[in-house]
Amino acid sequence: MPPRPHPFGRLDALERRYDGPIPPADPALAALPPAGARARLFERLAGDDRAAIAARRTRLAAADAAGDRRLDALGRSLAVNRAHGLGWR
Repeated sequence: MPPRPHPFGRLDALERRYDGPIPPADPALAALPPAGARARLFERLAGDDRAAIAARRTRLAAADAAGDRRLDALGRSLAVNRAHGLGWR
């Protein structure tokens, strides 16, 4: 009696038929914009923060600006956006 072929070869081919295309190494990378676009985004956000800080400082007296929490938050946001903008260059 001749040897019978092993059935796994045929089963593997049938299973692979439903797998679909092979994804790239990291599918999450395709969803992210390129680094240059991210750097420009953070630079634009930093520019918006600079404009908001300047507008707020002109509305406040010098004594009030020292203890203004919103101005402090805008300053922290500016620092974060600048750091991220430089990090993506």
